[in-house]
Amino acid sequence: MMASYGPLLQFALLAGFVLAVTLSLLITACERPLRRILSGKTPSQRARMAWWMLVTPALAGIAYTTMTIAMPSMFDDSARFSAACSAHADTLLHLCIWHPSDSGESAWLWGALALLAGYATWLASRAAAGLWRARRTLASMVRLSWRPGHPDKLYVLDVDQPMALACGVGHGHILLSTSLMRQLDPTQLRVVLAHEQAHIANRDVLYRLIAIILSSIQLPGTRRRLLRDLELALEQRCDFAAASEVGCPVAVAETIVVVEKIFRQHAKEQMPLAMTFFSDFVAERVEVLLSPKRPSVSYLGALLGFLVLAFCSLSTGWLHSLTESFITALTR
Repeated sequence: MMASYGPLLQFALLAGFVLAVTLSLLITACERPLRRILSGKTPSQRARMAWWMLVTPALAGIAYTTMTIAMPSMFDDSARFSAACSAHADTLLHLCIWHPSDSGESAWLWGALALLAGYATWLASRAAAGLWRARRTLASMVRLSWRPGHPDKLYVLDVDQPMALACGVGHGHILLSTSLMRQLDPTQLRVVLAHEQAHIANRDVLYRLIAIILSSIQLPGTRRRLLRDLELALEQRCDFAAASEVGCPVAVAETIVVVEKIFRQHAKEQMPLAMTFFSDFVAERVEVLLSPKRPSVSYLGALLGFLVLAFCSLSTGWLHSLTESFITALTR
């Protein structure tokens, strides 16, 4: 029984990979016009769209593979391979873009899948090592810090390096250095705390981490630009939250400039489990804060979701035939 499921597992993995790569290429092709359309949207809308553009290929590939493997077991306890297409009109349905060959598994394709699995394992190991180092560093800083009591998520660290960051993927907290506190007036300190609290409330660290991991399948240039757009949108969203808290966008803009001057004198260290008040987007953040607000309604998220679902549904049409023909030629 297990051996008979080999072809099913093989084409399920290939189906998910083909779908993920194809969606990545489509996002690359549509990236520039979408970014132009999004440029006039609010930071929250841009953050959502950038995040979904980053993670959709990997999520769609994983979901497609899982459904392809699970659906036969859900409908029938046999090892028959049926598909949602005219070639199997008289059998049970399951999601597929390729029919397993009668000869069984292909050793060549298992080798290709092994290479893909090795590459995915390498990416995951590299990400895990980076996360582990960041976690140890942040845990050490938290142990060395003290809590002033308000706000309750604030930890103060006695170091000379300026520091203001939201960290943690669960119950987040704010790390603030005494050197930075001494150089900010009460209003500026309030802005910084409100900004970092907004990162925690929006769970930005978690969503940023997911985007970094799942976007590994994207083309490097596209991934780099979309991650930059996501980072900028998250920072701008928290800037507006801080402006709402203190009641003055100008005060937030002034604080951004002041903190940038302070941080410029020190090396900036990036941590995947943290988001810092200082960023490379000083001009963009200040410009948006000082620009008049314009109401904006976006249907791009719904449109992107519809296009992905429509594309997946093509597995019963031309994509099904094309992929099946391609893999059949490889297995001969």
